[in-house]
Amino acid sequence: MDELYDAVRALYADEGAGYCFPPDKLWEYIDPNDLDRTPHALINILKKEDYIVGTGGSTKAITPARKGAPVTEYTFGPSIDRNSLAIVQANRAGATQSTTSPSSQSAATVTANPNGTYPLEQPLQRIVYGCPGSGKSHLVNEEAKKAHFTVRTVFFQETSYYDFVGGLRPQSIYRVTDEPSSYIGSTIDVPGEPVIQYVVQPGAFLKAYRLACDFPDKSVVLIIEELSRAVAAHVMGDVLQLLDRIEDGPETGLSVYDVDARPDIESWLLLNEVQHANVDAGKLRLPANLYIWATMNRADQNARQLDAAFLRRWSKTYVSYLEGSSFDDIPVRYGGQDVAWSVLRNAVNKRLLDAGGIAEDKFVGAYMISARKLTDPNAVFEELWGYLWNDVLKTRAPQIFVDCATLAEVREKWKAGEGSVIGPLSN
Repeated sequence: MDELYDAVRALYADEGAGYCFPPDKLWEYIDPNDLDRTPHALINILKKEDYIVGTGGSTKAITPARKGAPVTEYTFGPSIDRNSLAIVQANRAGATQSTTSPSSQSAATVTANPNGTYPLEQPLQRIVYGCPGSGKSHLVNEEAKKAHFTVRTVFFQETSYYDFVGGLRPQSIYRVTDEPSSYIGSTIDVPGEPVIQYVVQPGAFLKAYRLACDFPDKSVVLIIEELSRAVAAHVMGDVLQLLDRIEDGPETGLSVYDVDARPDIESWLLLNEVQHANVDAGKLRLPANLYIWATMNRADQNARQLDAAFLRRWSKTYVSYLEGSSFDDIPVRYGGQDVAWSVLRNAVNKRLLDAGGIAEDKFVGAYMISARKLTDPNAVFEELWGYLWNDVLKTRAPQIFVDCATLAEVREKWKAGEGSVIGPLSN
């Protein structure tokens, strides 16, 4: 039977991975009459031995006796090339192979930092958490400046796996002809006949993963803002398993396991040649140069609960509401006088602490209000007093606001910074 196997290898050498053929294409390389089995039996042997595999489609026979008859279509099986079938599926899903090199394609939409360093001093996976405006994003962004590449995304309640990782999605294209087209009901100029094709659109994760694979000696940081606003475990899906990293030895930083990517993503990985030295083609495994950093506020009114199994895969950094900032000396109008923002903020947080039962993640951080808004008393009312009344204190608001039973009364007393709505700041 060696001649039969050699025939498949010869066809593969001529055509390569992803080539589709009718079964009788093999008889161009070997005469089945020279073997002691029928052609049908020979094909079954090749299928059983994983030398060929059906694509799920049909084609036409090419031998003179059956030329043009419908037959099962095959491509090369795992014994010849484990990626051949995935490439066929990707081509039929509308995925297109890049005409540029993987490196130039992946870096095209991300600006590289020529002064980046690798490895970075910070953990591979890290959650920075604290109250609003404590400087979580500022801290992460400053540390990410040391990386060669940075990819950012924000989670929200409706964020899905397709948004974060990527997946097959429709894309509008137009068939352009020499003849002008006109369409009834169109409110815009249409360049041609609209056609829908399906392509894999990579999310922030696949963009960062591709950079890390294409530049193995460069650091890549994926920043996720507001991690807890979505159901993070659902958004990450199979990526969650990749967050377990090897902690010592020559493979430090690699995912402990690799995962089989979904068929559409596997096709995208194969066609774009996204692969690093420690993973098989078409699979996912985080390389040591891919850092994932996230920010979150656990007391955010839109926050989702993160379970212990998810959190144990991350290093945690708490940013305290006591942290100072470059905004601290900005004058804020209060009680008819200009007081430093740090003085007003500390007084507010002291009132919240004394009230008892209020989570630290609800306190006021140094960066909660922008520098420009701090000088605008009306903005301070909305951003500070409105936040405390509506989001933090609610029915307990009169405990802090002096002689004010409603938010309307707070505004009247505030009078663009002339009133002392929480009393003297020295108390």
